[in-house]
Amino acid sequence: MPPEEVWQRVARECPRRIVAALHRSGEYTHGTSTRYPGKVLCCHRDSELPEGWVPTPAQTLALQASQPAADTGRGQVG
Repeated sequence: MPPEEVWQRVARECPRRIVAALHRSGEYTHGTSTRYPGKVLCCHRDSELPEGWVPTPAQTLALQASQPAADTGRGQVG
């Protein structure tokens, strides 16, 4: 799945209706916590994350999709 599509998924799950670009830039991140089980929390990067916070599956997938691909050695000369 392309990174743009994955970040749109993050934006769709956002309880604050914040656009995908702000999530992708790192301004906001999604997770859940033991204090609010089953709720998606949208946290600003400057705020303290609640105890027991873990990223949502969509947030994890988006972060992974946006990382540069690991160098597998293909196409190298030498």
